[in-house]
Amino acid sequence: MSCGEIPDGLANAEEAEAVMPRRRQIRRIDKSLCQRCKTAKSMYLIRNVTYCKACFQHNVFTRFMKTLHPPLKPSTTSDGGTNAKSKQTQGGLRPPKQIGSSLIGLSGGSSSLTMLDLLISKQYIGDDNDRIIDKTKGEKEPIWNKGFVIYVEFDHILNNQLHGSTTPGNQDESLLTSRLEEIENWVKEQNHNLTFIGLNAEDVFDPNLKKRIKALVGIQEGNEDTQSAEGISVDLKNPDLPLFPIPSSSTSTTTPLDQLRSLLASLPAPSRPSLLSSILTSLITITSQTIPNISHILLGETSTRQAQRLISGTASGKGYTLPLELAVSYKAENAITILKPMKEITTKETAIYSYLKGWNGFIRNERKWDNAGPKSKKDSRGKGDIKSLESLTELFIATLAVTHPSTVSTINRTGDKLMFTGEKGQEVSCPVCQLPVDPHALQWKSRTALTSLPTKTIADISSPDDEKNEKLATLLCYACLTTFTPPTVVAKALRSDTEPVQLPYWIGENVRRKVARVEMKEDIKDFLIGEE
Repeated sequence: MSCGEIPDGLANAEEAEAVMPRRRQIRRIDKSLCQRCKTAKSMYLIRNVTYCKACFQHNVFTRFMKTLHPPLKPSTTSDGGTNAKSKQTQGGLRPPKQIGSSLIGLSGGSSSLTMLDLLISKQYIGDDNDRIIDKTKGEKEPIWNKGFVIYVEFDHILNNQLHGSTTPGNQDESLLTSRLEEIENWVKEQNHNLTFIGLNAEDVFDPNLKKRIKALVGIQEGNEDTQSAEGISVDLKNPDLPLFPIPSSSTSTTTPLDQLRSLLASLPAPSRPSLLSSILTSLITITSQTIPNISHILLGETSTRQAQRLISGTASGKGYTLPLELAVSYKAENAITILKPMKEITTKETAIYSYLKGWNGFIRNERKWDNAGPKSKKDSRGKGDIKSLESLTELFIATLAVTHPSTVSTINRTGDKLMFTGEKGQEVSCPVCQLPVDPHALQWKSRTALTSLPTKTIADISSPDDEKNEKLATLLCYACLTTFTPPTVVAKALRSDTEPVQLPYWIGENVRRKVARVEMKEDIKDFLIGEE
């Protein structure tokens, strides 16, 4: 076979078929120059596109803007026209001023710091004053008049390898406190009159949490700020998860930190990150409900984190609510809208942005939630330290993205096609994750999970009082039911000990609210008019 051209008339039919067609010329791109401005020297390669420093920062803000603007624009006009719908798809137009303040979640990682920096530098958040904006001088009207920043510290419950300690009791409390102070000082350095709210993960066991939040933001306390002192405990070694009330008159010397450590020690190691994620969500939700006039919650989840959430959530049984968790905008039960403006930006880009801002020695991207609770013992085969689905998925995507840069975008494009099959606003929420519950979760679990061994003789751990108590298993969604369900193989010595473990106060309040609603429907069912 020849690659050259044979002059016309000198080749027969067989020779003409044997000639290889000439390769099409491909326009070569000079990777040494920025492909956006075509003049400056390229410094960063993102999705096979080179950028200089200025163009990279502009590109990050452009995608941030196209994600944040559409949910903040009105969907319909007063006359029912369709112009607003077409404007909603255009991310370049600045949305109108929102009624209410914003609550910004800050984790200390590159994504949340980048999000907060963009919100401040582009004048999306005001400094809570009534100063008249002079647009002739280039000033822009803020979208939110006031901004609150919340940070939740988890280092107290970790087997803190970050500070060189291997046991929770040996952690240096001054180092843990200094991290929260570092975040607070960084927020104050922005000089934007942002109110900082610093909480710890164990605060979910504090009955005076709402009072503390109002004290941090300078709001006068009210009579309704104290949460119900009546907690509930659960027997995590029983598959039905029976609940036991804890009277308010009972005196306990355990601290909230000890209670949280006891709860984590009662759960399998792979289930602990899922519980910590629910604790983080609950603290943000309680804060947004406690501070008046909060209209939006902004979270800095990048596209990389969204891809990890999609795969790990599917594996753990969150498929029913995944479309809501992955959505850019989601309105919770309390009518507060949750926004994720960093969805189209990868973790690599936020790391570069943080480097350009000089935050390298300040940011922490690793959560290390697998280190929470006691370490699992190794078995006879030498295997132990079981990792959670979240950490395994994070490692898998990070490794695959090195050789396949389109991994994250491909996963997210698949996730964008998911649709929520339930009816929003009419679903019963799970008391733990506070997301809609699949009505057939418990039936599906009973058909697919092995909860008893009929050929084995296992001591009966149920008691007559368990039949009178409410069962937590009937109230949970499939994912949370998997989190709290005990392992299939449990030693007899452990099953004989049925000491309940106290649950956080937010779970107890949601359980009582849900049970009261069911009892009310049961009382009035005879007076309801049927569909016929």
